[in-house]
Amino acid sequence: MLREDFYHRQKKHFRIWTFNEWMRGFMLGAVSLLVILGLGYALRSGSSHQFVHFLTQQSFPFEAILLEGVPGFSQPERDRMDLTRHQGAAVSMFLLTGVNISDPRTFFLGYYSHTAQGPVWLGWAYNPDDPEFEGPILEPINGQNPKGNESPNPSSPAVPGDGKVVVGVYNTHNSESYAGKGGPDRVQGENGDIVTVGETLKKALEKNGIGAVHDAKIHDAVDFMKAYSESVKTATQLIKDYPSIKILLDVHRDGLPPGFSKSTVKVNGQETSKVLFVIGKKNPHWQKNEALAKELMAIGEKKYPGLFASNISYAADARYNQHLSDGGLLLEFGSQYNTLDESNRAAEAFAEVLAEWLEEEVS
Repeated sequence: MLREDFYHRQKKHFRIWTFNEWMRGFMLGAVSLLVILGLGYALRSGSSHQFVHFLTQQSFPFEAILLEGVPGFSQPERDRMDLTRHQGAAVSMFLLTGVNISDPRTFFLGYYSHTAQGPVWLGWAYNPDDPEFEGPILEPINGQNPKGNESPNPSSPAVPGDGKVVVGVYNTHNSESYAGKGGPDRVQGENGDIVTVGETLKKALEKNGIGAVHDAKIHDAVDFMKAYSESVKTATQLIKDYPSIKILLDVHRDGLPPGFSKSTVKVNGQETSKVLFVIGKKNPHWQKNEALAKELMAIGEKKYPGLFASNISYAADARYNQHLSDGGLLLEFGSQYNTLDESNRAAEAFAEVLAEWLEEEVS
């Protein structure tokens, strides 16, 4: 009897799945395949920067997992545990759906941006604060004002035609600000903190003997998503008014989703925001802009190690007005999590780096 029971238990029982089981298996396989294909497409097209950048700045909460497993030990830190849960839910939602629960616009992705970077439901395919994902190029190819959309010439502090001006500075997203001290990260229709950073950069360049001009004309008051179709006019006018300009800088701050922490580096013993270069590959001579960025990064690494983000950010379907000049660059001074003081210090440090590069070019 025992032997029969033993052999009976060793027999394998096979059965055919029911219809519901087949449907569940099919749906699981389809979703898994869709996620894998989405990841492959993002990596192949170069649009995974947002996703990778997001993951690299997260600190995995091992201690929170341990506390969750031992409820008695977590009681004294209940507030921190609740915060960790909420942050985890926000990060998970962003990665899975692209919805930023602190930004209602992301609940309607399909209505705001038709991106070429991948399915809009992927977390890195859309971020309303990131100029890489504004959608198609809107500014005229030749940099001229479209008919019926002329705007007055922007006022500039320097005298047009001044041959000493070699650096032009402007801000496509004037409303960007810093919330590191509790203030707003954007002031709609006004010049925000990022314009102050642009002015700091201009004054720091002049202090280092470099002629510079900063145009503070607002470009994003009417439609943030069409700011580049406005700023291209300002950038074009700067080059027209100051033909001696060699470097044309569009000054921004990065826009990051919830879950990020601010990134800083010590410069002269003070907390300073990092600087990120962004290159648009839609520009036919983007390699020249890239080469300039790499030369500046090399000088910066010797002068102020860590000042620049280690990798350049590339956008396959954007130009960021860099087609106007071989010295056209988009700079992001920190993110909304930094403070204005930290980014002003970064602007001053960058001015020294750029001044050194310009001196080497002349000599």
